[in-house]
Amino acid sequence: MYTRHVHINVPFTAIADGTMARLLNRAPYANMCFPRCEAFWFKPTRGHPTTVDAAHWTNNIREFVQCVHRMFPNARMCGISSAVSLAENDHAVFDHIGELFTQLIQLSTSVSYFASSEHLFPARLVHTLGLTSIAYTECASSALFVCLIRANHATLQELHIEATQPNVLAHIVAHPTPISFPYLSVLDAECLDFNPDFVPTYAPTHAPFPRLCSLTLHHPYPFTTRALFAHNKSTLHRVSLHIQSTHDALFYVQSKVVDKHSLPQVTQLDIRVTCNESVWDKYVGRTTVAAFVECAPRVQHLQLNIDCVGLEPSVRGYITHTTMANIRYLKIGHTALSISDVVQVLERVPNVVQLGIDPQTIDPTTHTRIQDTQSLDHLHSLIRTYPQLGKRLNHIVFGLATCADMEGSAHFAIQLAILCRHTTRIRWSTHSSLFVDHCTRLSHASESPYAAYTHQLRTLDWKKNIL
Repeated sequence: MYTRHVHINVPFTAIADGTMARLLNRAPYANMCFPRCEAFWFKPTRGHPTTVDAAHWTNNIREFVQCVHRMFPNARMCGISSAVSLAENDHAVFDHIGELFTQLIQLSTSVSYFASSEHLFPARLVHTLGLTSIAYTECASSALFVCLIRANHATLQELHIEATQPNVLAHIVAHPTPISFPYLSVLDAECLDFNPDFVPTYAPTHAPFPRLCSLTLHHPYPFTTRALFAHNKSTLHRVSLHIQSTHDALFYVQSKVVDKHSLPQVTQLDIRVTCNESVWDKYVGRTTVAAFVECAPRVQHLQLNIDCVGLEPSVRGYITHTTMANIRYLKIGHTALSISDVVQVLERVPNVVQLGIDPQTIDPTTHTRIQDTQSLDHLHSLIRTYPQLGKRLNHIVFGLATCADMEGSAHFAIQLAILCRHTTRIRWSTHSSLFVDHCTRLSHASESPYAAYTHQLRTLDWKKNIL
């Protein structure tokens, strides 16, 4: 049996009344075992009312959990998701679902948890020790979950937080009794209702994550600047920052979080800007983009998704005029680029191996299609001017949306493939086959404007690949 992940969606009442345990203890299920299964995800539903007395529920739950662990003996990742809709006075069901969760987690080292009620997270669960990974999505029991996180500080390696308020992260890094997470290497923090003026009661005074390697922040948390950046300059290798306002960007720049060589060991950098503001002037925009890119002198994997009209010219100007010889993997999203712009970018990243292009990257105003002799002459001119363009580039990925201009994108891809003659693979990350149909037609048809390059184009691998 090669199943690695299993999803268990069953009515809770079928577990409580013993139906599931009886079923799993009969053939053929009694002899089933999935030793390679690494994770199981459990999502109970309300189900029909049961006539079995609640006094028997605990034993039935225990038997069901034993069946689960018998079938998946090596599964150490337990995912729990519950938005069970129950009457406010149905405490017996709430408590027993909490008991079910507690027993499932006991033999796990990695927990992903989402529930809509604090009753589904019983207080005794905070005594579960030995966890190496915790993923928490906001529920009513955030205080208890913080206790669980802190209780596992000595073994925790990964922590993913999606909370409504920033105080969840604050209680971890800024606590009256500071503790260290000696083995935590991955931290992903998102606040759904972020308050930029939030100030925790206690300021962090130490380095809580001395081995932090990967950091993802969906908002700037001013109280964590020292805790997450200043103390981890030599350990951080991957940083992902999501900027949602001018305030966010300026905070990172003005606080020197992102400054020239401020993240000297980072090799993978992901910058996403999604804001509707148009207040970026040319100087501020260029300075901001430069700061974010130049903070990591060793970056090899760079992803820029700039969905901000006011900032777009600065991004285009910077990436087309700045040499980044260490870049191996480059992905550009939302910044409208013409073929000529992409050529300039590739000139600045001479060692790039893979280029990723999102739908909005293709500039619709540049008439990508070869429609006349003049546009074909422009392509020939680029080929003569840049004979060694992308000499190490062998993989181009188009992250096309189904509503994108597939034919125009195919022209864009064909022209890039002709210009980058060392490219051997072109992929796209959606399920639409229309893109590859256009590419195949343009690269093989004798009446194609690219007929002179048919031999080169026929060697390309166009197979679809979900990346």
